[in-house]
Amino acid sequence: MMSWLRRLRNRNAPATVPSPAPAPAAPVSTAVPPPVAALPPIDIPHDKIEARAYEIWVRKGKPHGLDLENWTEAEAELRAEFAARPNPEPLPRKPR
Repeated sequence: MMSWLRRLRNRNAPATVPSPAPAPAAPVSTAVPPPVAALPPIDIPHDKIEARAYEIWVRKGKPHGLDLENWTEAEAELRAEFAARPNPEPLPRKPR
């Protein structure tokens, strides 16, 4: 579980009454991709994830506050694409 979610849960929990079970998780958007850990570990360049997250952000209408969701969605999309092509062509090098 992500540490920021634990902090959010702890902040919303009542301070005087300890609860035996953890607080229910916040509602999750249905547009969230499957967990990244379920896909094989593939090294994806940071700039490719950044560019895809920007495309997703623009596609969604540039909403505020969804940067982490856009980033994880972009990473999941790229991992799926890279997994579908086990031997992709090498990335073109920029001329110096």
